[in-house]
Amino acid sequence: MARLKILYPNNHTSSGNIGADIENIVRYVNSAELGDNTLSELMKKLFNTEGTVTGVVELRNDNTNGLQYRVGTYTDANSGWINLATTAELRGASGVDVGTIGAPIFSGRQDFTATAGQTVFSYSHISTDAILVYKNGALQAAATITASTSADTITLGSAASAGDVISIFKVQSANTSGFSRTDITSNANQAVFPYVHTASQTIMIYRNGVMQREGSTNDYTTNPASSTVTFTSALSAGDIISLLRVEDVNSVKVSGLMTEDAFTDANGFIPFSKLAIADAGIPQAKIADLATTLANRGRVYVSASTPASANAGDFWVDTSASPNVLKFYNGTGWLLTSPDTGIPAFTSANALQQLRVNSTGGGLEFAAVDVSALIPQTFIGAASGVAALDAQGLLPVAQLPTIFATRSFYFSKDGSIPDGDYTVTRAFKQTVRIDAIAVKTTSGTCNVRLKLGGIAAGDTIAASSTLTEQNLSSSITVDATTLSKKIEFTVSSASSVTDIEIALAAVITNV
Repeated sequence: MARLKILYPNNHTSSGNIGADIENIVRYVNSAELGDNTLSELMKKLFNTEGTVTGVVELRNDNTNGLQYRVGTYTDANSGWINLATTAELRGASGVDVGTIGAPIFSGRQDFTATAGQTVFSYSHISTDAILVYKNGALQAAATITASTSADTITLGSAASAGDVISIFKVQSANTSGFSRTDITSNANQAVFPYVHTASQTIMIYRNGVMQREGSTNDYTTNPASSTVTFTSALSAGDIISLLRVEDVNSVKVSGLMTEDAFTDANGFIPFSKLAIADAGIPQAKIADLATTLANRGRVYVSASTPASANAGDFWVDTSASPNVLKFYNGTGWLLTSPDTGIPAFTSANALQQLRVNSTGGGLEFAAVDVSALIPQTFIGAASGVAALDAQGLLPVAQLPTIFATRSFYFSKDGSIPDGDYTVTRAFKQTVRIDAIAVKTTSGTCNVRLKLGGIAAGDTIAASSTLTEQNLSSSITVDATTLSKKIEFTVSSASSVTDIEIALAAVITNV
């Protein structure tokens, strides 16, 4: 770097000496120019008019190189960066417990192209690693694989063919929580396999080395409640079913920052269920305004003596009085919630009494309930009681006394009487009860039976030239209070019947 120096100190008596030193100054200033910028232009990029630094400084965290910075303006996003600290330096020293991840970590994949008859493959691993071997993409049964940590080799149970692609993975079981593998040989037509698992665990299932898809419309379904795996179609005898548990979100343990989605929600916040807070483990002082709010709350005291340190608004159930008295504190003293000028105090002697305004209208008093002028509700519409009124304030028909009227319905017809129905009368707006029947012909015989509202009813009476008067075995009621009904009789088995007369003994109600 060029340095400014005086060639002829204290010796500028000649123009030659002055010119040499001036040229030296010019060369020094020129040497400070960079990128076709003068020293002044460069200074303006770094400082403002007040002398404050304003240079463009950028920082970034590069995934490979760590924390970097650059000064100035660049058109290339990756130019000019200078390393400040590596990623390892940023992370710092490991803690006592950096955490265990609950899902198995698949790593160390190596692909081999087998030669004809090859069975042994060199593969570095440790005793805690679980080994998965795929042949041309098909998972091999665990029983057919032998792993040697001393020789760092994986040996297949059967020789590979030339060109077979052997892919080997190791599952770092020492860093996992819950990884397991189970191989089951299927029976003929077997579809259900026992396999203990929970809803929080993720499993992978292979059939003869081919990975299956979960779902009722795909290859299989799982049921953690019954610890079973069910294939959607029956399997063949000898099929090898490999069941791998590869994740258990409930067993994840991290004692550092919880930055995984197993510990935070979509907004990056930690769910309360993930916090190990015991009951009553949060001090009042840690909750905003809680201590102040509790200090100013209204309290209820239950005691026989006056509470100490009461605040305005507090209540006191005074148990020294019988019955107990409720009071409130107004800041200076305890006042009754029901002053004597309002609701009077009561005792056991006032049991079942009512609170009423006294005869002078000046206060309240307890007095016995006077029901002497009241009719009990159970008396309404009851025997020996009083009648109820309908919506119009009238007595309903059902509560009117029944009026009976007895009469006879008479019918006669001259000439030949064949079988058939004959109308006696039509009842309307009344209830008719028929108790007996009288029937006679001039000559010949027949059978007679009542027909009420089009339906045969009552006894069958034999009719002849001799008058027959007979009580019915059971009275017959015809309800024609709403719709009219015909009262008829039916003649059957008529034999040379000439002339017929019939009389019905009836009782009419609700006339």
